[in-house]
Amino acid sequence: MTNQSQLEDLDFLRGYWETTLWKPQIVADNVLTGIYLADASYRAALATLILQECAEAARRLCAVFLSLQNSRNNLSTCLKQTLPTAKDWEDMINTVEAQASPEKLLELLGLEDGPLKTAEEFLNTRALLRYAVPVSLYERGPPTVINNKTGVNESVLELYNSDSSDNPVTATIPLEEEQVVALGDATGDFVTWARDFLGTYIDGKESQITNQSELQG
Repeated sequence: MTNQSQLEDLDFLRGYWETTLWKPQIVADNVLTGIYLADASYRAALATLILQECAEAARRLCAVFLSLQNSRNNLSTCLKQTLPTAKDWEDMINTVEAQASPEKLLELLGLEDGPLKTAEEFLNTRALLRYAVPVSLYERGPPTVINNKTGVNESVLELYNSDSSDNPVTATIPLEEEQVVALGDATGDFVTWARDFLGTYIDGKESQITNQSELQG
């Protein structure tokens, strides 16, 4: 790959890092800021939007992880493809949990000098497999959402869709502040991890191109 091609790839990756990866957190943070100040009748729709951003953040993290693991020499092409599925998410989490240490996780991604704290957080966060459910709900686009009012001040979101293999997917989420905030927090974690991993890769590539230019000059 020529220096020009590498620079074009880096331009794409910087844009992906700056906007595409960050978008779910920006949306989720802004929704969380206003959801309990908004009219109560809006909360089901706003909570669904946070779930949507959480699912996208998880899939973007998975896309970055799998690309670094398997195709780091063709990263920009991989990141332009269809987002990973719930099965991909499960495979990624099983791979992460199989690593003996944060250092081994970074080595797997080709980021030996990468963000150790991020790798440690990723490795030590439990119950990540459960996020396969929101990922599967959004594989084929937005699900059908019903706000089931179970009590005077209690509601449960019921979501219905089919995954990419046409299997029916359903989920229920209590419309409680604790649950909604947890989805926002998870969105932030997924975005931070993905941006830290990809940012480390971009920094390394920029240094490599600079060194090559200096040698050629």
